[in-house]
Amino acid sequence: MVRTNFYSQKTHHYDGIILRLRKGYSRQLSLTIFTRQAGLLPFLVPKGKKGYNQGFGSLVELSVVTFEGYERQGSHFITEYESHGSSLLADLSWDRYVYTQVFTEMVLALVPPEAPDDSTYNLILRYIEAIAARNVRVATIIAGWQLTACAGFQPDTETVCVYRYPGEAPDGQIRYYFSDHDEENMPPVPVSGPVRRLWQALIDYDWQHAAPMQLPRKDLALLEQLLYSYVEDVSGKDLKCRKALLD
Repeated sequence: MVRTNFYSQKTHHYDGIILRLRKGYSRQLSLTIFTRQAGLLPFLVPKGKKGYNQGFGSLVELSVVTFEGYERQGSHFITEYESHGSSLLADLSWDRYVYTQVFTEMVLALVPPEAPDDSTYNLILRYIEAIAARNVRVATIIAGWQLTACAGFQPDTETVCVYRYPGEAPDGQIRYYFSDHDEENMPPVPVSGPVRRLWQALIDYDWQHAAPMQLPRKDLALLEQLLYSYVEDVSGKDLKCRKALLD
């Protein structure tokens, strides 16, 4: 729906999820929002004398927000909004909070801007619901692998070959890379049949109707490290919050 606000700007209605929030210059909030209507977009929220425009609720990361917005000279602005924010992130321990930031980084690394996708939008919603009720680490690993599928990068869990880069990265992390065929003079990392079946089960996981899963600790730890390496590999971007998991 297109409307016209007081300043004669054409506004559009959006439903979105706040992924990043930063306080910028000139009394503005800078938000990165994945919207159902237009995909991933940056928005600015100017601050007036009575706060951030005509808003209801708190603007916080990983909150659902409905709002009116307009574009001017290449920038997007929010006018009226209603945020369904909660104290979810504030109530998490530091370790659990870091996992939510890793998930956000994976979304920003894999999802192109201005590319609406209902599967991705709904996955982020399921993740927000899950971290309030489930193990945040497990939810992040499951959602991360499902995110690779939404983004078109789903690996063939039955046949893909996994290799380890020699040495360690400067941040102390082990890095893996993936190939569809055997690398000459390079032994692959052994990935057992049960691990590969668990890998596919995470990708196929139904957040609303799934039966309890057996998650062997070592298998889950390997799939977690493979996830971060895979996202970095296919996106070409480092996951900066990954290092915080070691601290």
